[in-house]
Amino acid sequence: MRGGDDAALAFEALWDAYYRRLMVFAAAYRGLPSAERHDAAADALIAAFGGLRGFDPRRPLSPWVYRIAANHFSDAARRARRESTIEVGQADSAGSDDGATGGYRGPAVVEPATSGDHEADSVERDLVERCGAAIAALPEADRRVAMLRFYEGFSAADVGRALGMPAGTVRWRVGVIRAAIRAATGEDRP
Repeated sequence: MRGGDDAALAFEALWDAYYRRLMVFAAAYRGLPSAERHDAAADALIAAFGGLRGFDPRRPLSPWVYRIAANHFSDAARRARRESTIEVGQADSAGSDDGATGGYRGPAVVEPATSGDHEADSVERDLVERCGAAIAALPEADRRVAMLRFYEGFSAADVGRALGMPAGTVRWRVGVIRAAIRAATGEDRP
């Protein structure tokens, strides 16, 4: 019975490490209804756990898990679009969706550190909010790149592995994304 206990503990560790992060990542998939994100994240984690025998332990685990999740989220979003006759996307708390971002509001977990200087903290919070809004306004594919690069801290190679694109393309997209964020936040002024 010990093998089953070990497997249960391993799955619990995988779940604890990735479930919340994948739920945030799932929000970057336009067309994936918020009501289906839990199932999509759970299915991705189950698939990752089931595929661990094929995982190369010389490589980092996170990009591999995110690649599996990206496939599951894309498939779930396609299914939802095929099966639904209404517009899907995450609505804000008032129940409206501006449509431009597919309802994506960015991760709500980013909170700038406080320094004790109220004015500096206020400026920092404002910049974080403007950056979040700028990322939310990006095209869907760029939001995914931004999420993995800026929030997860993945290298260009790891983002590429997770999203199925060359590292050079990721580096180029990150440069374009940074320029768009600077322009949107007014931080590109001389």
